[in-house]
Amino acid sequence: MTENNSGSASRALTPEQLDKLFHSPALRRLFQANASDEYALIWLLSKHTQDTGSEKIYLKDMVRELNLPLPKVTAIARSLQSKGLVRWTHDGNGEEGTYILLTETALTSVQARRQTLRRYHQQVVAAFGEERFLHLLGEIAQLEEILRQEAEKVGDDHDQT
Repeated sequence: MTENNSGSASRALTPEQLDKLFHSPALRRLFQANASDEYALIWLLSKHTQDTGSEKIYLKDMVRELNLPLPKVTAIARSLQSKGLVRWTHDGNGEEGTYILLTETALTSVQARRQTLRRYHQQVVAAFGEERFLHLLGEIAQLEEILRQEAEKVGDDHDQT
C-alpha cells in the first residue's frame, strides 16, 4: 500500500485515535520485545523530545521509563555514545544530573522506523477494511467510556462503604 492510497484512513481518524493506533500497548510490547535495548532507549529519547519539547532526558528518568537498573541504562547509553547516536553530558558541574541527547544519526534512524511502523499500520487498516476499522474504533471508544463510567460508580460505591 502506498502513502497516497492509505492516507484516507489517516485523514478520517482524529489525532487521538491515531495516537491510540500507533502507540497501543499491545503494539509497543510487540515491537519492544523485538527491539534492542539500544533502540528502546533511542525511541524513549525521541518520544520524550516529541512529548515535552526538551531534547534532553536525565539518566534517572530513563531508568524509571525503561524499568531497567541504572548500570544497564548506563551501559546502553555508553554504547550508543560510542556509536555516535547520543551525546551524554551534564548540567553545571554534574551534580545537578547527567542527561542524554540524540544525535542527527539517531533521529534519522527513529524516523525510518516510524515510517516502517506507519506502513505496517496502513497495511493492517487496508487488510481489515477502512470502514470496518473506523467502526471498530468507534466501538472501542464507546466501550472505554462505559468502562470509565462503571469504574466511577464502583469507586463511588467503595467510598460510601
